[in-house]
Amino acid sequence: MTLDRTSEQPPRTAHATRQRRRAMWSALLGTLVEYYDFYLYSLLAAVAIGPLFFPGADPAAALLASFATLAVGFVARPLGALLMTAVGDRLGRRRVLLVTVLAMGIASLLIGLLPPYSTMGVWAPILLVALRVVQGLAAGGEFGGGLLMSVEYARDRRRGLASSAPQVGLYAGIILANASLLLVTLLPREDFLGWGWRLPFFFSLVLVALTLWVRAGVDETPVFEKAKRAHELAKRPLTDLFRTQWRALGIVVLAAFVVTTASALNSSFNPAYAIQLGFTSSQALTITLLGTATGLLFVPLFAGLSDRWGRKRLAVGGIVLIPVTAWAAFEALGSGRWGLAILAAILPAIAHSMAFGPLGAWIAELFPTRFRYGGASIGFQLAATLGAGFFPLIATGLSAAAGGAPHYGLVLGYLVVAAAISLVGVRLARETSTSTFDEIDATGKETA
Repeated sequence: MTLDRTSEQPPRTAHATRQRRRAMWSALLGTLVEYYDFYLYSLLAAVAIGPLFFPGADPAAALLASFATLAVGFVARPLGALLMTAVGDRLGRRRVLLVTVLAMGIASLLIGLLPPYSTMGVWAPILLVALRVVQGLAAGGEFGGGLLMSVEYARDRRRGLASSAPQVGLYAGIILANASLLLVTLLPREDFLGWGWRLPFFFSLVLVALTLWVRAGVDETPVFEKAKRAHELAKRPLTDLFRTQWRALGIVVLAAFVVTTASALNSSFNPAYAIQLGFTSSQALTITLLGTATGLLFVPLFAGLSDRWGRKRLAVGGIVLIPVTAWAAFEALGSGRWGLAILAAILPAIAHSMAFGPLGAWIAELFPTRFRYGGASIGFQLAATLGAGFFPLIATGLSAAAGGAPHYGLVLGYLVVAAAISLVGVRLARETSTSTFDEIDATGKETA
């Protein structure tokens, strides 16, 4: 049976064009809010959270406690994806996305208002952990939903490029988190620890308001509406997802593992590592900001190229380069030279972008429409939990076991293992860049 490759294409009307653009902005801004809020905490872990919420411990123990709280937020992300799956795959992508961004913004505001340990005692870290759980639950449904909002509005041969909208939002959120924190770290140390660290959390409200305004004007995706009209939505999205799509879920977790791990390396562990080597907090944040800006430029490039060259070829190249460029970065930081430190930020970001760029569309394409929200969200969030969520904690422990900076051999070894795991996932995945959603849905029926 030959499928009509144009049957699912969005109409080329002025309204459809506006909706497509607004959907991409919705995905970009939502992920921006998610990663601004989420990584703002991870950056503060090295310079403020430990002293304020885990006092009395030595610096290494305080840093470990801060990263453990970071891991709690990541653990909550797959739980959030599970909670949002039934809504996203039964009632639509749009409804979930309005809830996730609002919950993320409220949690960030409350973290900014939270008194430190010196004021509230043990309740301060307890409430901090609770708010991190709320952030994690919201983030669990955000990335997958934003990804589908952008990809399901896109034309077939532009899905890779369209998928870069939430990825660009990811990098833009990290850049804003770095930039805002860089500004407040210019304050005197006493003012920064007293009130300055709270200001970036308050700025999140502006981003949330803008995102809600954009999302309120976006219709449900045409791909989801088509499946709804055809009565092809799953009656039990969560149960049937694990029953029929377990192989695709496993592939997503494996393939994305090193990508999320490398993201944590570049944005969380390396700033703390640079500070241990003698760089100032402002210098460490500047290095991270430059690396993230590089990713902001290269992710859309590689995502767009995956429409022409295929997802698998680029993903393999990026995964192989991730540990190689990490080794170069550790060596450059160990030199103590500012010029090499900048290079250490740029090279890993290019490798990460090559692997991450094709991944967004690929994740969405591995699942039929009726399971796509759950598959994309749960698969990616499990990878993010196992990779980015625990890597700062694991890497800090491995670094301490090796004698601390500049010894990085155990951390690099862990990254090599992560890359090998992801190569297995990529090897098992099918190439989907030339498939239509109609063909993907037909394949999903055969495996159901």
